[in-house]
Amino acid sequence: MKYEIVTLNEKIAVGISARTNNLSPDMGAVIGGLWKRFYQEGVYASIPEKTDGKALGIYTDYAGDEKSDYTAIVACEAAHEPEEGEYTVCRIPAGRYAKFVIHGDMVQAVAAAWQEIWQMNLPRTFQCDFEEYQDDSMEHAEIHIYVGLLENENLNGDAKTMIESRCGILCSECTYREQMNCEGCVHIQKPFWGDSCPVKSCCETKTKEHCGNCENFPCDLLNQFAYDEKQGDGGKRIEQCKNWKG
Repeated sequence: MKYEIVTLNEKIAVGISARTNNLSPDMGAVIGGLWKRFYQEGVYASIPEKTDGKALGIYTDYAGDEKSDYTAIVACEAAHEPEEGEYTVCRIPAGRYAKFVIHGDMVQAVAAAWQEIWQMNLPRTFQCDFEEYQDDSMEHAEIHIYVGLLENENLNGDAKTMIESRCGILCSECTYREQMNCEGCVHIQKPFWGDSCPVKSCCETKTKEHCGNCENFPCDLLNQFAYDEKQGDGGKRIEQCKNWKG
């Protein structure tokens, strides 16, 4: 199951919550009841200073395994904590997250995705995970699932899914990512910064996932980019390729 590594700023989420457990027979009814209350009882409409109106399903305060209790929160992002009203306020922590993009039935696709995520070898924080619903379609929804990751752990168990670029640049930290709507050079044919990228082309011609897997690593071309006076990073991308290689 593919994902990308992203770095998020802290978010303020405002909504309603309940305590439950994945093995509890009424888990579905508890979470479903939150969603029903959120929309049908006017909770969503009453939340002040919503930033984008997207619904969030948040899971926090659990001990670190599939059997433990956790707090489920149905909310939306707000600019500030509300001064009035009986809301649950959750601060989604800043940090690294594995981002999964899911399409399909709003209930069934999410449930199936979480079943796979629980089986993956991810260095999870078990502090806060959440779903962000991009639209209100029930049958053809797009949902982004964010799973909190430990900051200094290498994703060896799922190394193939965490490669962010051919040369070792961390696309999740790129300031142009959202501005240029770029999914990273691993996922696009033509880079936004020019007609082509020689490092990207070299890797893909040699059928290498990234430069660290090449027998000539680190080559003159990669060194030229890594230590360029204007665009270089002092060799950080070379070290990142070493980390990806494992």
